[in-house]
Amino acid sequence: MIVFKDYQPQLKMMFNPAERPEAIHEIRNHGATDLGLLMLLLYLGTVVPGLPVAPIAILAGLCFGTLPGTIMNAISIGLGNLTALRLITFMKNDLEKQYRHNRFANHLKHSKNPLMALVIGYALPIIPSYLVDLQAANGEKQFGPQLIAVAACLGTIPLSIIYALGGNSIFQGNWLEIICLLVFMAIFFSGANWLLQKLATK
Repeated sequence: MIVFKDYQPQLKMMFNPAERPEAIHEIRNHGATDLGLLMLLLYLGTVVPGLPVAPIAILAGLCFGTLPGTIMNAISIGLGNLTALRLITFMKNDLEKQYRHNRFANHLKHSKNPLMALVIGYALPIIPSYLVDLQAANGEKQFGPQLIAVAACLGTIPLSIIYALGGNSIFQGNWLEIICLLVFMAIFFSGANWLLQKLATK
């Protein structure tokens, strides 16, 4: 709430095309305190189910630019995923019973390429992260904690770029960047699949 109250005047200005450049300039003049608060909110939003991550992650890209926003998102969401993965092991059995008929959970569970399914699961905002964490916890027996952690971290990269680039590009009307993002996603997923297969066969 503190962060959004701090940014409220500039966010209102963003919806007026004439005031948008001034709003972006003012937003990006916010200091390290806001940066730290945004990263903390992103981390907590990733760990605690139900807290909204997307608006905060988009705001990071809007406020600090695509590259800094991506780095902020990747660090915060990545650490959040790894923390949630550790926490979810304590309630894995109850969650499996609760979500045994969930379509996302079933797709992840029965995937022919479990590691890549985790990367895609973490990368797509429409899939609840706690379901991906649940399947990741189950996959530790087969692949080991280190490889599962690599998959979780890989999945945060495209998600972080989607949020940061989306927030920065949509308000600036830069659709070329969005097209480049789609091309990058295709290349990234192919490379991630190759890397995970190599690591899994070592």
